[in-house]
Amino acid sequence: MLSIWARFIDLSPAARVLILNGLTFNFGFYMLMPYLAGHLSENLGLAGWAVGLVLGIRVFSQQGLFLLGGLLGDRIGYRRAILIGCGVRCVGFAVFGFSESLTVLLLAACLSGFAGALFTPCAQAYLADECQDPQLRKQAFALHNMASTAGMLIGPLAGLLFISVDFSVTGSVSAGLFLVMTLVQWRFLPLKDLVSGEVPVTMLRQCLNMLQQWPFLRFALLAAAYPLLFHPLYLAVPAYSHAYGGGQQWITQVFVITALVGVLLQMPISSLRQRWMSEGQSMGIGLALMSVSYCLLAEPLSGLLGHHLAVQLMAGLFSLGSLMVLPLLSAHVPHYARRGQLAAYYGFFAGVGGLVALLSNVLIGRFLPAEQAPPQLLWWSLSAIGIGAAVGLAWHMGRLAPPGTQS
Repeated sequence: MLSIWARFIDLSPAARVLILNGLTFNFGFYMLMPYLAGHLSENLGLAGWAVGLVLGIRVFSQQGLFLLGGLLGDRIGYRRAILIGCGVRCVGFAVFGFSESLTVLLLAACLSGFAGALFTPCAQAYLADECQDPQLRKQAFALHNMASTAGMLIGPLAGLLFISVDFSVTGSVSAGLFLVMTLVQWRFLPLKDLVSGEVPVTMLRQCLNMLQQWPFLRFALLAAAYPLLFHPLYLAVPAYSHAYGGGQQWITQVFVITALVGVLLQMPISSLRQRWMSEGQSMGIGLALMSVSYCLLAEPLSGLLGHHLAVQLMAGLFSLGSLMVLPLLSAHVPHYARRGQLAAYYGFFAGVGGLVALLSNVLIGRFLPAEQAPPQLLWWSLSAIGIGAAVGLAWHMGRLAPPGTQS
């Protein structure tokens, strides 16, 4: 802990604020979001299609608008975009807590989703630009990932406490956290001068430039294997748990294990990786571990281990792989970014991952049998796709990509 604190103190004041943002944002988000569907259906009596519409609009408003959020951030400034996004999410979550109208709930979904699309790429761009040294940047993103994981762990526990009183309390507390962070960032997050490119470009030209930069596109497509492997934790793994009698208890254990591993081991793993592995090796091995973890849920391994133990081991192995790859993916994006366009590159990168995650979720959901164990082909397919991406990412990182001016 002393070593982690020393690394945190070594960062600039702005970087420290952004890392605390990761903790608070996830704390507030996971305090409310895991319980929103239950509130809409049980407390408000909305039909299943309406619940799905509200949740779908929120996801689409965030995943589909990451690029727009990044483009706006490059033009109005990272600090201003973060403050606006944080304030808008405060309003959206407060409305979730008190509204009973489907129309107003859809508006809250749009607001909270767009808020994430605005502050997420801009916060990443600010943190990357603040840490110009590549090693310091990797360290900062590792600390940010650890803080975000801690928020993911304690958020649902706090939410469980507040919904036992009333969901409006959950919405109020969550919105209050975002309001507090808006004020903290307004006070302590330094104003960063806009970095202009040599030649001003339109948003359309900026998008076309990214689409024509093949090394960046290849990196974004290979890195999209991460969200493709991550999102089955919310869909396929719960189906496996329910099919074998584990129910919500096993699902909770999966997220507790992944969060605890992330909080306790992120910095030690980052130190070992820096000492013994290149970036490409770590990204490849990390994705491979995440991929292989799904093999534990497939026969014959799940039968030999026992389904409960298989789920627990899967969660631990998956989390170890995630710790190796995720901070490096975030820290590597500036290698490709053109001057004054860093937030747009983060937005495009997140948007590609979000689109892949959305399409894979639809495909997985289409083939999940009702009240039965997921097909064995699913686990082997996830493993094969992930290992293929791991090999491709390691190969890509071994090549000399043209450096961006932000490196």
